[in-house]
Amino acid sequence: LYLNKVYLGVGQSGFEDAAQFYFDKSARNLDLLESATLIAMLPAPNAFNPIVDPDKSREQRNLVIDRMHKLGMITDQEQRQAKLTPIEERLSEEARRSLSNNAAPYFYGYVQQELTELLGEDALKMGNLYIETGLDITMQQKAASALKASIEQDGTQVGFSQGAIATLDSDTGEILAMVGGKDYAESQFNRAVQAKRQPGSTFKVFGYGAALEQGISPYTAFSCAPLNWQGQQYRGCERTSTASTDMFRGMAQSENAIALRIAQTVGLDGVINFAQQLGVDSQLRPSPGLILGESEVSVLEMAGAYATFANDGTWNKPHAIRRIFDSSDCTGETIDSCHLLYDFSNRADLHREQVISRDTARTMTSMLQGVIQGGTGTAARLGLDEAGKTGTTNSNVDLWFVGYVPSQDLVTAIWLGNDDNSPTRGGSSYAAKLWGAYMREAF
Repeated sequence: LYLNKVYLGVGQSGFEDAAQFYFDKSARNLDLLESATLIAMLPAPNAFNPIVDPDKSREQRNLVIDRMHKLGMITDQEQRQAKLTPIEERLSEEARRSLSNNAAPYFYGYVQQELTELLGEDALKMGNLYIETGLDITMQQKAASALKASIEQDGTQVGFSQGAIATLDSDTGEILAMVGGKDYAESQFNRAVQAKRQPGSTFKVFGYGAALEQGISPYTAFSCAPLNWQGQQYRGCERTSTASTDMFRGMAQSENAIALRIAQTVGLDGVINFAQQLGVDSQLRPSPGLILGESEVSVLEMAGAYATFANDGTWNKPHAIRRIFDSSDCTGETIDSCHLLYDFSNRADLHREQVISRDTARTMTSMLQGVIQGGTGTAARLGLDEAGKTGTTNSNVDLWFVGYVPSQDLVTAIWLGNDDNSPTRGGSSYAAKLWGAYMREAF
């Protein structure tokens, strides 16, 4: 009964159905390699799936083979051959298509990660769960298509080969779309979550926001002159011809000298505290380069932080899972009749916390709207109430744009670059261009 009913990933239950699906043959005809691959999936049918994650599948399969060898069930030669033989070429066409047909593979993987964080590793092994998310399939498909087009067109010309997109409902923190790379079949590494990259000037918002929270007027003038801070020499304003400028123009033109002087005024600890209030969990180093974006963060972190501005200062933890039900304990045919294991809306520690004042959030939005209307982010212009910030790191290694549309409760963070940190010949305008193209399609 167990062998005929046990879940084996991608909607397959029982070894006969799984054998037909994955290998296009009956279970009685499976060889050692194929059998070990299916057996290895038992503890976590999705995480150890040869379609979803070939590397983890191979690792777990080899543990099964080694165990069989230790018990004397197979010979040394059989052990060696089975461990060295790749399984990918054995997979059926139907199994291969199921991967390409998965509308949100990176999001799907993140759901598994979040499920483990919420309920522990046993949750993946236990199965029989209904998981409700906020994923918007249409938006997800548009995000994936827009990123691929940007890499194939602009990336080919200026030298970036990868990217990531995270779109949130800024009112709830729910992830509506997540793309962790150009092609999931080529790389399962989720660059929206797992990669930590220098955010460049997109990080400046935390210094500006900290200043506003301390009561500093956005019309305060800061010097455009070069400055020395902790032994490091920094150039003066590069896009502003006047001797000084206020925070509005400093933000719009992304002037480093202005951001550095603001950070000096509020203190590096003040910048760090403000960023942490907005959900940035990555380690932040208290050095002058912090305000220019030298400390690495994730795309999802930045999306969640900017969502706080869009949401009038109220923070929600970015999340994939809305509710989890036990499907083995239902009294009717609808999901709501099942036993509720988890509900994000009941977690007061994860959402609806006013972390900054409404005035600060709205002033930040006004400044970030200026970035798009007449600053460094004009390539992202939609003609709505959009706001956002560009970011480029040294040698154009990382190209960023983080923006939101308050009237639509949408925030999207975008990163473009290369996995090996090699320089590009582009700038943040390419990320802003992608953001605008994607948002126009989404609307």
